[in-house]
Amino acid sequence: MPIHPHLGRNAPDYGLVTRQVQIVLDENFVLEPPVSPIKIADRYGIEVLFADFTGFENVSGFFSWAKSKIFVNIADRPKRQNFTIAHELGHYFLHRELFERYPNEYEVLFRAPIGAAKDVLEQEANAFAANLLVPKNMLRKYMNVASVAELSNLFNVSEDVIGFRSKNEAKFAA
Repeated sequence: MPIHPHLGRNAPDYGLVTRQVQIVLDENFVLEPPVSPIKIADRYGIEVLFADFTGFENVSGFFSWAKSKIFVNIADRPKRQNFTIAHELGHYFLHRELFERYPNEYEVLFRAPIGAAKDVLEQEANAFAANLLVPKNMLRKYMNVASVAELSNLFNVSEDVIGFRSKNEAKFAA
């Protein structure tokens, strides 16, 4: 993988991701699932809008840096919307300075299944979203007493996200 031109690295910094997630969870006094990325966005002055992406169905959402708004595809399932909002918050908390310094670098990127993203920024935003929505301590509390489907409903994320977090808990510990 080539070195990212503005980050100076070619691999995601999962330590940075988990530290930033913990800061956000602590600042928002999140102790139990489900984590509400809409409430978190609101606390930081970011408006979340649901929009019709007709003609761009492969776009789940994007962050408008100029307007401090997250636009989410209204046609997506609610659990997918939840992840999209958390993903865009990941860009805000992890990459804000980069996107503000190089505004032409940020584009609307097409969705890739969790774990399949190749771009460093997208990998970090996906890891941020997964860790924010399914924090390690909360996952550990419920994973031995609930099925994947029940965890999916409890955390308001897809079963894929639960599987990803369970499989990669040590790697993406939050």
